[in-house]
Amino acid sequence: MTEQTLAQALIEGFQRHDIKRIFGVPGGGSALPIIEAARAVGIDFILARSEMSASIMAAVTGELSGAPGVVLACLGPGASSLTTGTAYASLEQAPMLVLTDGPAVSLHQRYDQNALFAPISKHQGLFSPQGAVADIEDALCLATDAPLGPVQMNINAAGAASQISEGKSQITRKPPVFTAEADIEKARPMLKAAQKPVLLVGLEARYGDAPAAALRLAEAMNCPVFSTYKAKGVVPDGNPRMTGMFTGAVSEFKAINEADLIVTFGVDPVEFIASPWHSDAPILEIRASDMPQMLTEPTLRIIGPLATIADALCSTGTRSQWTPDRIAALKSEIRNRVAVKSNGHTAHSVTQAIVATAPERIRASVDAGAHMVSAMSELEADHPFGVLKSNGLSSMGYALPAAIASALNDPDIPAVAVTGDGGLMMCISELSTAAEHGLKVITVVLNDSALSLIDIKQQWQSLPTAGVKFSAVDFAQVAEAMGVSAWRVGASDDLEGAMKAAFAHDGPALVDVAIDASVYSAQVAALRG
Repeated sequence: MTEQTLAQALIEGFQRHDIKRIFGVPGGGSALPIIEAARAVGIDFILARSEMSASIMAAVTGELSGAPGVVLACLGPGASSLTTGTAYASLEQAPMLVLTDGPAVSLHQRYDQNALFAPISKHQGLFSPQGAVADIEDALCLATDAPLGPVQMNINAAGAASQISEGKSQITRKPPVFTAEADIEKARPMLKAAQKPVLLVGLEARYGDAPAAALRLAEAMNCPVFSTYKAKGVVPDGNPRMTGMFTGAVSEFKAINEADLIVTFGVDPVEFIASPWHSDAPILEIRASDMPQMLTEPTLRIIGPLATIADALCSTGTRSQWTPDRIAALKSEIRNRVAVKSNGHTAHSVTQAIVATAPERIRASVDAGAHMVSAMSELEADHPFGVLKSNGLSSMGYALPAAIASALNDPDIPAVAVTGDGGLMMCISELSTAAEHGLKVITVVLNDSALSLIDIKQQWQSLPTAGVKFSAVDFAQVAEAMGVSAWRVGASDDLEGAMKAAFAHDGPALVDVAIDASVYSAQVAALRG
């Protein structure tokens, strides 16, 4: 074996798996030899401004590239700050390798880092010079085994700089669980009998040949398609069968109350809000991996490659009574239910302005908050990952780091971060990351000086206003101080003009929009019934 350090072996593994960059905030320890080994072969290190943002960037990179996104941080506080992005990757099935320096050799900054990540990662361990090549390969493969997810490994300074030796892997990879062909045969009578089937696509359907298979299955069933937030674009929004978003809200169940069979395709129950299941229709659940079942017991569950299962069922046929006019009417009903009007700018009008002024293709990332209802309803996606959203974790502070990851992975596609002011303040320093790399990231901040979704819940409980509002911030001024061109849009200012200028700008931009938050309460009430 050629003499090679652990850090060099790690980077060689990244090359085998087509990993293009590492995100993080380095301390001392193992970070420096890893960064140097990466630099030597042309793998970029992206210095984020916080470990939380770096972890989100890595997780989103994993989703977009299909290869593990990699994040690196120092031991102690650096490691603990990676948990948000790691939890996102765990709950929302993003392939990711989490590299943490350590463990500590003294009591200073010492805690059990592997134990910290145990509930939110597929494996936790230590990369050491003994058996390094096998461990590295298995760690990277495990992250992309179904269900996709994060693997966390400590790596210390002495080990990173030491020469490797041969040895067996310490990482266990479980073989995939597939159900028998008999289950597909059991599904055929369910499809044949259905007169009003609906297809619900979820996050597992975003990869490989699953999106095309989802559309083939929908056409074979002659049915409307609903999508979870994560699967938006799997069946293009412009397709006449695509009916709308499904989060598990009461009003969405009203939209499918005609259904006599619900076929879920790659749906993970983490994608639904915490609400009872409001349908008595039988459920045929098709999953790529043996993960937690639906919120209600399915009539039949099939586990295996999604495209293979879909193609096996496509020849079954149904007695579907759905008509194009009825599917189109359902789509209008769903969109109209969450539409709002105001004399000022709203999340709805802001999203419509983004759509109206955008070039042919963009990729939007949407932060958690009251604005997400309008954003996810109005934004268009014609391909998987056309819109990015933290759904299973629903983390604020997500949209801007996700947009940066998008712009680095696909520099020809403008990345638009749609965020509330509360979410942006959690990661606003990353504007300087976008500026440093000259990224085509347009941050659109809906500015109402409040945590509006929590404000609504407080109002519904007839509680006095407390803990949900903050002083006004001029985000345009902050952005300009970080080297980002910015426009501030007041209640009566030209929003579309500002958006056109932002899209035309060659580099990062920010549009700070003062919005009317009074419409949120009725909108959320309409959605959640």
